[in-house]
Amino acid sequence: MGEIPYRTRWRSGMERNYIPGTRTDFLDHIVKWVNDPDAKRGLVLFGQAGTGKSSIAHETGRRFQAMNRLTSYFSFLRAEQTKREDYHLFTTIVHDLSKRYPSYKTALGKIIRDDKALRTAQQYEPIFESMLLQPLRDVHIVGPVLVIIDGLDESGDATGHKGLHSFLAEHLTELPPNFRVFITSRLESDIVDRFNRVETAFDIVRIDDPKLSARTDDDVRLYLQKNLPRNMYERYGHQLAKKAEGLFQWAAVACGLINTPPPGLTRSDCVHGLLADRADLGQDLSPLNKLYNQVLERYFGSDFVLHRFRSVIGQLLVAFEPLSIQSLTSLRHYSGEERDEEEEEESVLAIVGHLGSLLSNVTSTDWTLPIVPLHTSFRDFLTDHKWSGPFFIDLKGAHRQLAHSCLGLMLENLKFNICELPSSYYPNDKFDDLQSRLSKHISSALFYACCFWDDHLERVRFGRDLLTQVRKLFEEDFLFWLEVLSLKNAVDLASPALSSLIVWLASGQQSEVYSVVFKVESEEINTC
Repeated sequence: MGEIPYRTRWRSGMERNYIPGTRTDFLDHIVKWVNDPDAKRGLVLFGQAGTGKSSIAHETGRRFQAMNRLTSYFSFLRAEQTKREDYHLFTTIVHDLSKRYPSYKTALGKIIRDDKALRTAQQYEPIFESMLLQPLRDVHIVGPVLVIIDGLDESGDATGHKGLHSFLAEHLTELPPNFRVFITSRLESDIVDRFNRVETAFDIVRIDDPKLSARTDDDVRLYLQKNLPRNMYERYGHQLAKKAEGLFQWAAVACGLINTPPPGLTRSDCVHGLLADRADLGQDLSPLNKLYNQVLERYFGSDFVLHRFRSVIGQLLVAFEPLSIQSLTSLRHYSGEERDEEEEEESVLAIVGHLGSLLSNVTSTDWTLPIVPLHTSFRDFLTDHKWSGPFFIDLKGAHRQLAHSCLGLMLENLKFNICELPSSYYPNDKFDDLQSRLSKHISSALFYACCFWDDHLERVRFGRDLLTQVRKLFEEDFLFWLEVLSLKNAVDLASPALSSLIVWLASGQQSEVYSVVFKVESEEINTC
């Protein structure tokens, strides 16, 4: 089944800034539910954005991982961030069960050996029935089997009557009675309605449950106390906690602003700005969206900086895999604007360096770490014009920029025998130093471009400027592109890329290019 994408599994360090001593009522309730042999098979925690659902999920995972009792953890992220499909939820569970329970792995092996089609199945039903339920019938597992699914609402198939949430609500009860499936989700009406209809099989808990959330304000104050300078907390802690209205994400962003004031402002200035009522921001905005507006206005208020903000953040949002500062800088160097790489590096850092409370790894000295929004609500804010106003991110424009950058980077860097292998007569795996050669000659940015140029291209309108780059890629560097994919064991991406390209060309009625594409596809790709 291959490697599990890094964002799908719980690991140490993913606790989302959980503060010990907070959310104890929720955590105690979940622990009791997991350990109760007569409990319902599933528990769904619903809550609005910013209320700490993921922190509770991560802390639950940490606690059971510490006891060696966490079986599988899967965290959904917005579909724009990755090409990972939702069926990977089930293949991840299968993968983790196989690692943990040898008897299950043996039973699964017999099934897959007799049904080769299952190895590449991408539908919920066959994976769930044949790879989960069927081998589990022949296996006896002692104790609870805990599976955590965080952010179900962020699934790419989380709406409609046949969405993933409907499948889970309908089928999770078919798992053995010692399975415990903990799900978190926003209050999306489709998901809430579907699980409410099977309430006899699922515990439904809301983040604003009067009993479990009675100490939420105290928890927010504790968070502020841990993250603000002592004098600031003593003077303003209670007022800030009240302003947060139970939103931990509000508290996290507020602490980031106070601890790193914009140029020319003091910490006190930031606090007074946060506590002031901003009538100009409108009454229809949530407290979290008002805060995002305030923070971004402080740092990026001028028109010139706004343009750079929208460009940099837009490219981070539409990337199909998280980009690092290093990779983003390299890609932006080939966007078509006349700037050297050092200039681009300064531009990127000038934006992301102020957003440590909103983006991961932007304050690290390691510029190879991936950057992703720390909270989905920030992405939602930026991509809805009525909320973000001047900070609105045009995703199609960002896709066009990255399409230019990917093609430009490939045209500049692809070449024959890019890894300087001593011979072309041997398979890649025969070279003992292949990995070191790959690291030296194929940068993360170049590999990203080779994998995703077509995904960005198919999301933008046809343009002659892009056509010129595409034509040059196929006339001069096509085989070199295939070589990179082959060396990185990703040549299976080539055929879908050509299909996407044909659709894009058709949108511009560029029939004269079809012959080139079809010729390449038929004569070259099959020989790679």
